[in-house]
Amino acid sequence: MKFFRIHTAEKAYLTKQPRGIFTAVWKLVESGILNEEEIKEYWRNREYFEKVLPVPPIYDDGNPAGAITWFKDTEEGKEIYAQMSFYREMLSKYGVELFKSETEEIPGEIIYEDEFQIAVKNVRDDLEVVTKYESFVWPDYKNCIANLPNSVLKYFGAKTVGDTLPLADKYLEKEYKNVVVILLDGMGKSTIEKELKEDGAFRTHLAGIYNSTFLSTTVAATTSVLSGLEPCEHAWLGWDNYYPAVNENVEVFTNCKQGTKEQAADYNIAWTLTPYENVIEKIKKSGTDAYFVAPFFDKNLTNIQEICNSIKKLCEKPERKYIYAYWNQPDGVLHRHGSDSDIVKEALAEMESEIEKLAGELEDTLIFVTADHGHIDNEIVVLQDYPELIECLERLPSLEPRALNLFVKKEKEEFFIKEFNRLFGEKFILITIKEALKRQLFGDKEYHKEFLGMLGNYLAIATGDMSIYFTDERWLSMHGSLTKEEMQIPLIVFE
Repeated sequence: MKFFRIHTAEKAYLTKQPRGIFTAVWKLVESGILNEEEIKEYWRNREYFEKVLPVPPIYDDGNPAGAITWFKDTEEGKEIYAQMSFYREMLSKYGVELFKSETEEIPGEIIYEDEFQIAVKNVRDDLEVVTKYESFVWPDYKNCIANLPNSVLKYFGAKTVGDTLPLADKYLEKEYKNVVVILLDGMGKSTIEKELKEDGAFRTHLAGIYNSTFLSTTVAATTSVLSGLEPCEHAWLGWDNYYPAVNENVEVFTNCKQGTKEQAADYNIAWTLTPYENVIEKIKKSGTDAYFVAPFFDKNLTNIQEICNSIKKLCEKPERKYIYAYWNQPDGVLHRHGSDSDIVKEALAEMESEIEKLAGELEDTLIFVTADHGHIDNEIVVLQDYPELIECLERLPSLEPRALNLFVKKEKEEFFIKEFNRLFGEKFILITIKEALKRQLFGDKEYHKEFLGMLGNYLAIATGDMSIYFTDERWLSMHGSLTKEEMQIPLIVFE
């Protein structure tokens, strides 16, 4: 049998072992940092656990043996884990890193056991444990990809639409003839750390780490880069959006009905219902030249060398200017081959080499290299394999396989919540849309008029490596959720 613990990095004074999740959250309560509503929710959750989960008698006299508890990797233990979502959210929100340790061995001398857990003392020194990072990286809309274009707008004297990015602002204190932003799709912090040499150009020019949007996906994040708006403001949320006006889930970039090649309307739904003014146009209106370099605007741009050549030609023009360049890799090769592929490593090395070469050839130019999101290799689950869950839904999910927007039938809610948590509670948290909005996952600014109507009543967010696919697509690596692999992105600077 497997056993697992959910804990922080801090060791408890008595047990000399990492502090468990229940004690860690109680420490937050004692500190007074939680707000009034969070305190109420804490006691609601605690009441549930005290009712369902037995308290080992070792605590009756203060735990003199210094024992620790491990949950059993059984249906009962997994259900307790699934019900910890509020505790996990609070620790992540207040900056306490959380970990999950698993072992296939009995961790020590068992002094108590019930259907959910064991308590052990004298933890074995030779115990083989696999420990994984468990915490979310919550969106920070003052330190994310939506802030970078506002720094650029401010620099060129155009009207900003949100907060600027302090990390970028300090490089924009100097006057440059050219300011260039190169976005490499999917090149998150964890990807460059895994695939690129520490003494290479990208890692030696790394200015800092900041965050993607939620969802950590191209549709939401690149729209924020292009507009300076947060997802709740622009309402380009995920690969598949639900649009009430046509009562369809629609692939945003293709305008096709979800999972088909059929056009959802005889007009572009996203651009008609949720238009926005892009940063390029704003800068042009302010009196400065601005350019967009991307393969979907110029079909001749088929590789990173051509992207860089196009940037170079524009930079050689005499006028002051802004250039935004987008390249669709390494996202494509990561999706198809996963992060352990040599193809990914080679593609990244080529991008690094070409951009380093470009930077060396340009004068009076500031180059920001960044990404829209990161990636995580995923375990594939197909929602259609669970007809009992499909029957609970008014329509198929929208958004992404790692962050599912769910329209759950009212009469099926109780069953759906219980069954979803039983099946996937170890790898997903299920929260209400109300909770998601309260947590400001999509942003903290004024909502677009279409935004709320696009959302269902529940949101399923991946906490581990699982993706729940609901169309025919299947990928080895994915993104969209709140793990550090997906959310943390680099800001690389060449001056």
